[in-house]
Amino acid sequence: MSTFRMWEVFAKADEGPFYKDQGEWMLKSFIPEMRRVIKEYDIKYDGKTIVNCDDALADRVWAAAKDFFVSVGVYHQDTHRVMKFSEREVNEVLYTKRPKYLIGAGHDQRWLQVRSIEDKERRPFHLFSPDANFSTDIHKKACMAYLKEPLLDGLCAPLIEDFMGRKATSQTPTEVAAAMEHAMNLRDAQRLVGKPDVWTVSVGTAETDQAQIAAANAEWGVRPSHRDGRMVSILTEMTTNDAMLNKSMHYRSYGNVFGNLCGAIFGGHAGGAEGTLVLQTAYNIEGACLYGSCWALNFPFHLKWQSTTTRELLWLQSVLTQALSRNSNLILLNNLFANAGPGTEQLYWECANHALATESSGGNPWGAATCRNKFTDHATPLESRFYHEVSEASFKMRLPRAKAEELCQKIMAKYEKLIPTDNYGKTIQEVYDMDRLTPRQEYLDQYERMRDELCAMGLEFPY
Repeated sequence: MSTFRMWEVFAKADEGPFYKDQGEWMLKSFIPEMRRVIKEYDIKYDGKTIVNCDDALADRVWAAAKDFFVSVGVYHQDTHRVMKFSEREVNEVLYTKRPKYLIGAGHDQRWLQVRSIEDKERRPFHLFSPDANFSTDIHKKACMAYLKEPLLDGLCAPLIEDFMGRKATSQTPTEVAAAMEHAMNLRDAQRLVGKPDVWTVSVGTAETDQAQIAAANAEWGVRPSHRDGRMVSILTEMTTNDAMLNKSMHYRSYGNVFGNLCGAIFGGHAGGAEGTLVLQTAYNIEGACLYGSCWALNFPFHLKWQSTTTRELLWLQSVLTQALSRNSNLILLNNLFANAGPGTEQLYWECANHALATESSGGNPWGAATCRNKFTDHATPLESRFYHEVSEASFKMRLPRAKAEELCQKIMAKYEKLIPTDNYGKTIQEVYDMDRLTPRQEYLDQYERMRDELCAMGLEFPY
């Protein structure tokens, strides 16, 4: 893990400048400082580009984000104080940050590491994740279906919706029990498909700190031996609380290679594409300094559409990834939230665009989430397979950013006008044979057709 002065950081929650509420801090600090750095560092978006090819812009974004984080700090909801970090403290964390971690065990051991723009040596880390709730009766089978995928380097399993016929509700016994069941199902699924040692990120069902602690068990749950992943969130915007700090302390003491879950809102307090980009970049610095996180999962999303595949958001993720790749040892993964659902052509196009824009920029793919992350059972391993295969194809081709931009513009033309449409597709039970855990022929044929269409555009799959 990174060198991290945990208790000195936690003390900042009681010692920093006081604000009566988050609104006062937003008006007096966050908003004016954001406006300042956007202007001072000349951060501009032309409204057309998808894959950034301007290295100077990426460097200015990094400088703006670092300046913004040092100037604004982190608002603590429980103490009403701002946790401030000096530039020297930030530089210490960034300098001592480890650029790679060996995770998992046995045949499934992998490196999770930083990558460079148009990286020719370090392949993407393929983290499969539906990022969705699944019905309790199919949860273990769904985990197995995802774990079967050959490209998979790690899995963040689906969430459990209910426990014993009751909604799994935050801060209640049902949440704690559902989190434990989630962890047990995942471990069982790993053994049943012959991947007992694969790295997993757990436990999404556990929203609270107490539920995360309950799921930590070397025998049946989250394991320290495999450096299993966990996540702790940055709250909207640049905010934390005691529960988040509790999680980070538990993860560090338990030995997890854990991540910072961060998603700036396009159209939120940071404004448009430029401010959202600076904020999302700052979140990566914040996670390392505040929580001592080992990596960050980035999901900047559209306020209206709740997705990450619009033109502005793809550009944002491209610049973000390049800014971090060029200027830091911060490990990041790029989270795909699509608008469309399983069994639709639109979903495949969204998956392809996200994969191409982020891989060529030096990113690692995490996905695929569908249907704006709204519905139970609306995700399948098939679109995740496609998403990761496109990312791997981009790497194997050593795809230049300029070529990725050309492909992304062609693909964007196929779905941009469809984004406002509620095209939510099918459930996993409709797309998959849930006994054999294989796609039904109709949807497998569709998947093959979409691969063929990308090949006709010039993408070369390795197999």
